[in-house]
Amino acid sequence: MFKKSWIFQLWLLVFIVIPIGLMLLSAVSTFSVLNPTSLEFGFRALEVLRSEVFLRALMQSLKFAGYVTGLGLLIGYPVAYLLARSKSPYKRIWVMALIVPVWSNMLLRIIAFEKLFYPESILNMFGISLDLIGTDFAIVIGMVSIYLPFMIFPIYAVLEKLDPSVLEAAYDLYASPFKRFVHVVLPLSYGGIISGVLMTALPAMTTFALPERLSGGQLLLIGNLIQNYVMRTGRIDLASSMAILLLVVMVIFYRTLLKFDAEGETLV
Repeated sequence: MFKKSWIFQLWLLVFIVIPIGLMLLSAVSTFSVLNPTSLEFGFRALEVLRSEVFLRALMQSLKFAGYVTGLGLLIGYPVAYLLARSKSPYKRIWVMALIVPVWSNMLLRIIAFEKLFYPESILNMFGISLDLIGTDFAIVIGMVSIYLPFMIFPIYAVLEKLDPSVLEAAYDLYASPFKRFVHVVLPLSYGGIISGVLMTALPAMTTFALPERLSGGQLLLIGNLIQNYVMRTGRIDLASSMAILLLVVMVIFYRTLLKFDAEGETLV
C-alpha cells in the first residue's frame, strides 16, 4: 500500500505539480526553460487578462461553450435515456457506435466537416451545396458532433444504474409518466447531467483546432489565443497567464461537480 501511495505521489509531482508550477512561474516572471538563469519577477504578463483581445476571446469562448453545452444536453439526455431504458439486443452495438468516433483522430473529423461545409464537396452528388465556413453555425455543429459523446455517457451511466424498484414505486403511487420523469428520474440523474455539462463545456472553451478550421481563421477563442502566443510570438508568459485563469475556472467547475457527485461515480 505504501509503495502504491509513493508512486501515485511521484506521478502527481512530475505530471501535475511541476508543470503547473512552471506555468505559474512563467506567468509572474521572465522564467524560461531554455534560459532559466534570466529570472526577473513581475506581473506585466497578467495585464493581458485585461486586454480587449483577451476579453473578446473569453466572451466568444463562453458563448460557444454555452451553445454547445445547451444543445448537447437537449440532444444527449434523450439519447442517453433511450439507451438506458432500451431492451433491444442491439443495445451494445448502439453504445459502441457512440464510442467509436471518440477513438478516431479529432483533427481528421474536423477536416471532414470542413470539406463538407465548402460549396464544392461530395454533397454536390446529392444536389446539396453548403457554404458554411466562417459561420457560427458551422462551429456549433462541429463542436456538438465532437463533444456530444462526453455529454451522453455520464448521463447514460447514471440512468443505467437507476433502481427499477424506484420507478415501480412511483407507478404504484399512480404517478403519470411525466411526473415519474420529473420527480424521480430527472433528480436522480443530476450527477450525470453535471458531469456531462462539465465534460462538454471545458473542452469547448479551450478548443483551438476546430474554430481555426471551421471559421476560416476568422474566429479567435481562448484556445486560439494561447496557441498564437506560444507558436507565433513566443510569449509563453502571456499564454501562461491565460492558462492559469482557465485552470482556476476549471477548479471552480470541479468543486461545483463535487456538490452533486461527491463520490465521482459519474465521471467517465
